[in-house]
This record gives sequence, C-alpha cells and structure tokens, in this order.
Amino acid sequence: MSGAPAWNETMSSLETGSRVLAICGSGNAAHALAVVASQHHDGPIDWLIGSEEKAEVLRRGVASTGLRSTGVITATAKRLQTISADPAEIIPNADMILIVVPAFGHAAVLRRIGPHVSDTATIGCLPTRGGFEFEAAELLPGAGGRRRIFGLQTLPWSTRVVTLGEVVNIGAAKAEVVLAALPAADTAGVAARLAQIVGTQVIPAETFLALTLGNPGQYIHPGLMYGHFRSYAGDEYDEDSIPMFYAQASDEMGRVVEGLSDDAIRIARAIEAFSGNQLDLRRVIPVHEWLRLSYAHVTEDTTSIATCFRTGPIQARKAPMVEVRPGRFVSDFGYRYLTEDIPYGLAVTKAMGEIAGVETPTIDEVVTWAQSVMERVYLVGGKLEGPDAKGLPIPQNHGISTLKDLVEWYSAS
Repeated sequence: MSGAPAWNETMSSLETGSRVLAICGSGNAAHALAVVASQHHDGPIDWLIGSEEKAEVLRRGVASTGLRSTGVITATAKRLQTISADPAEIIPNADMILIVVPAFGHAAVLRRIGPHVSDTATIGCLPTRGGFEFEAAELLPGAGGRRRIFGLQTLPWSTRVVTLGEVVNIGAAKAEVVLAALPAADTAGVAARLAQIVGTQVIPAETFLALTLGNPGQYIHPGLMYGHFRSYAGDEYDEDSIPMFYAQASDEMGRVVEGLSDDAIRIARAIEAFSGNQLDLRRVIPVHEWLRLSYAHVTEDTTSIATCFRTGPIQARKAPMVEVRPGRFVSDFGYRYLTEDIPYGLAVTKAMGEIAGVETPTIDEVVTWAQSVMERVYLVGGKLEGPDAKGLPIPQNHGISTLKDLVEWYSAS
C-alpha cells in the first residue's frame, strides 16, 4: 500500500525541485529528527520504517494528532511527506539519507536501501559507530567507487518516544556535535548542510577515523555498566532500588570511563604519528573534555568525570532493567549500552589498537567482563580472536591488517 496518506497534502506548496530528506529508522532519534528537521530543512521529509505494521502505526499517529516534540524543543513534524516500509517509495528521490538505527542494524539498512540510492545522494549515520565506514564501503560501493557518506559522533539530543507517531520528548540538547565524511574533502560542506537541518553547531572532523576512535558512548556506557554491575550475581531490584545510571556514578566508575578513553587516545596518537600527521586525529579527545564541551551549560559540577555524570542533565535515567515478575527487575545485559557499544565500539577500537601495537588494559578488562554477561566471545587471550569477532565490522575483517593499510584506506578519496 502507498505510504502517502492524506496529511501529506500540506506539502503541496513546496517546490517540485526541493531537496528530499529521507530518515531511516523508527525509534527515539528518528522521531526527534523528523520534528527537528521539519523546522530547518527546505524540502519534504520521507520516512523509511522497518516493517509495514509499524509504518501503519506511525501513519495513524501522525494523521491523528501530528508528530510533536516536548521538552527543550517544542515543535511539530510539519514537513513529513511519506511514511513507508518500502525503500522503493522513499530512497530513489532522496538527496540526503539519514540512518538513525542502532549500530547492529546499520548493515541491514544499507542492504535494504542499496539498490535504490541515487549516485548523487549523501548517506549519513546518526550517530555513527565503529565500523560503519567499512560496512558502507562494502554494501554501497557506488558506480564510481565509494559513495559520499558521513557520520555524527553523537546525536544532537537526548530523546525518548512518548507515543509512537505522536509525541517525542527531547530532554537535552548538546551545544555542538562532531561530523566526519568520506571522502574527507566533503566534510566541511556536509557539516554545514547538516547544521542547517538539525539546528545545532556541527564541527567538521579531519578524518572519519576520529569518530571511530573518539566515540564517547563506547567509554561511557560500558564503563558505567561495568561499574554498576561487575559484581552482579543475579540480584533482583524493586522499582526504588534500581541504580541511577548517571546520578549514582561513583568516582571509581569515573576512573574506569577515563581509562577506556585513555586507551583510545594512545591508539589515536600512535596512528597519527605513523601517518606523519596525514591522518589528523585531534578530535579524539579525553572524555572529560568532551563532557565539558557538550554539557557544561547544563552541568553543575564539571570537576571530574564522575561529577559531570552526577550533576549533569540526565539525572532521571535508571540503569537498564528487565522486569522478570511484577515489580521485580534484573539487569538488562541485552541493552544497547553493551550490545551496541561493545561490538561496534570498544571492540573496533581494540582492533585498531592491535594494528597499531598499542596495549589496551582497560578496554580488555571491560570487554572481558561484558562478553561474559552478553554470552559472547570476542577476546581470547587479550586478542580479538574469539568466534564472535569474525562478524564484527573491524578493519581486519575488511582486508586491513597493517598501519600502512589503515592510513591508506582512510586517506583514499
């Protein structure tokens, strides 16, 4: 069935030649993006959903009340045109395609949209995670070589869906976000355009590798999960005893997060030095510095990493849980804080460290714990030689095994 219900008639006043923005994904960030982009984008917005059943739910919601946001941004998704699960309806006319799904879904989306992407389209990932660039190069090769891709280091906001297709809450907005593109020469232009679309300052990074190594989620989420639950033995919680994920971050948890960041920075500096500064990785910064740049305006005490967490903007967030019986909860080790930020974060950074010959003691410690609760095996003897490492988007699985290979791959136009 067509994904263009009656409410898209409001788009008829747009110029026929307007640039079409396509959003791929149906979760929290996709809802927020549909609203925020409607305030700034100069053309229609189409929305690709994973299933027709969910697309119909969203169409009904939007048709009934209109999609709107609450919180720090109050607005409506006034430029939505088509909502569909059929990529042939959404992708061919899109000038810019924004993939807004968890990292484990990136490859599936790339496969779905690949046959329909025009040669001139720009494909972005919000936020990108480690290895997206390798997946995109393999699954979207393009007629003339690599397609133009980009990634944001983080989402511009913290957001949660209240009612599908109707209400999304935007709880906090970052002062700035970092973007990188391939080929690197396109970065400044893509950053300028995306800044217009999301209404946030977008800082161009010098190389895509800076996003892979400098992704703060890979330090923060697994580091805090490890801190809260490394001694966990299956205890049950009632609603009131569930740990506050950020507000109860201890100083020791802050030190673990810092250790993960330090490992990544050492890898970045080793690669940068080998390249003779051909790869500029200045954007791979300490996580404490990143927290201050992103959230100082909404954080009471930025003295340390832990105080940034304890006095920052997301105080109501609880540690992820699963309700096992009414009113009783256990830790959710299948949540994205591990299932995304280990295989598409720390494991990819660890892979870069292996190529660069850099030891990663804190990454090894946290990944070893995480794989035990995730029932996966990535590390064996401190190396990414476990059976579950074979399917990861790491450079070694894409024919890159030396520093020379790595530098040449990221430097290619």
